Amino acid sequence: MRVFATGNGRKTDPVDAHSVAMVALRSPNLVQVQLDADLQVMGMLADRRDELGRARTQTSNRLHRLMLELLPGGAKRFLSALQARALIATVKPRDIVGKARRRLAVG
Repeated sequence: MRVFATGNGRKTDPVDAHSVAMVALRSPNLVQVQLDADLQVMGMLADRRDELGRARTQTSNRLHRLMLELLPGGAKRFLSALQARALIATVKPRDIVGKARRRLAVG
């Protein structure tokens, strides 16, 4: 503990971990950490929200790229789902590549 508290000696992660472990072993009145189920659930929900946000952004970017290729001059950057649907409904490609792009944009 003295080495950890004073900063003397080599400052490395293994030395720090050892010092903290020795203090924990020799201190009978330490408060034990317990998992909080509510905090675990909140963490899981926050992670899921982040995943959904990334998926939405990825889908939006993919749709925008496809619309740039389907529409002359492209489409504005921020479209609602209804606006995108209305624009895509106006596109009737004749070639197989255009048809595949439209299918990807719709589906």
